[in-house]
Amino acid sequence: MTFCIAPFVNVHIDPFGVSKPCCLYKGFNEIQDPIKAFNSKEWNSLRERMILNETIDECETCNNPNTTVGFFKDNFTSYRDWFNHRYKFDGTSSIKSIELSRSNKCNFKCIICGWDRSSRWYEDEKNLSRLDKPIASDARIMPKSISEKIISVNVDDIDFSKVDNLVLHGGESLLDEKIYEIFDQLPDGSHMMLSTNCSISPARIPFHKFNKIDVSISIDGINEIGTDVRLGFNTKHFTKILNEWMKYDNCVIRGHYVYHNMNAFSMQETKDFFMIRDDFKWMFDILKYPKYLSPRILPDYIELPIKIRKREYDEEECKNFIRFIDYMKTRQKFHNETLKIYDLLKTKIKL
Repeated sequence: MTFCIAPFVNVHIDPFGVSKPCCLYKGFNEIQDPIKAFNSKEWNSLRERMILNETIDECETCNNPNTTVGFFKDNFTSYRDWFNHRYKFDGTSSIKSIELSRSNKCNFKCIICGWDRSSRWYEDEKNLSRLDKPIASDARIMPKSISEKIISVNVDDIDFSKVDNLVLHGGESLLDEKIYEIFDQLPDGSHMMLSTNCSISPARIPFHKFNKIDVSISIDGINEIGTDVRLGFNTKHFTKILNEWMKYDNCVIRGHYVYHNMNAFSMQETKDFFMIRDDFKWMFDILKYPKYLSPRILPDYIELPIKIRKREYDEEECKNFIRFIDYMKTRQKFHNETLKIYDLLKTKIKL
């Protein structure tokens, strides 16, 4: 079955104001008010196609049985299956679920991220001569029109008292005062999915309002590697905040590791550090973009501890990786273990 109820109940909103039926949908990339988008003729057309059980190319992630589905992979085969389980189709459409990346405000500067998801990248992107390659989690280059360090989208017109599922992505949502206003509007018995870097205390969250909170904690290394690849990370402080999360019984806690060319040898160590309770969960993704940070581009002579699907040597992207690290070394210090792949490539590749 290709029917998905998401376009009937859900809106995904990013910091620019782009609204689409879910975070995985490949179309509808124009900036548009979320309510106008939800009621638009384009969304109505998509709903009609859903009712007819058409195969929709823009839903390729859920159509592909080999695609991981993140948070829900323990119990569901796709994000579509999760939505269809949570909401029953009654022939109507109304906003009951919001996926929100309200702002790029963040206190970390992660190596795989960029200005669109972390305000700490702004100065690099705006004022310095960079590679002509996008340095951003989803491969966007900052437009010249961006003149503010922090960007955010206005969601004041959404009636959150009717929203019983809230998904929060970053920046770091718990730095955003608007998020706490939204918490106050949500009905009792709601569900939340929250991605966090585990640097901000969860004490201000009204936990009594939620039947369940799925917490995705980003951790791409510990100690020196953790600090190198997620500038702002501190292992001791991370442990302190993690212990705070563990106090709340309605939280399902999952560590999320993004595997790339600067932390490729530290995943098992990080997992062992994180999995301190039997009910904790763990997931990892292999970075796709930017390509030059992805292990998929590496030559065979670099032996990695895990098998990488669709791995194919790309010399130009390896050169871009070297150039990127050359640049980043002017901005921060790195430890030897973090630069292991960089150092190996430098001995074999001439720019």
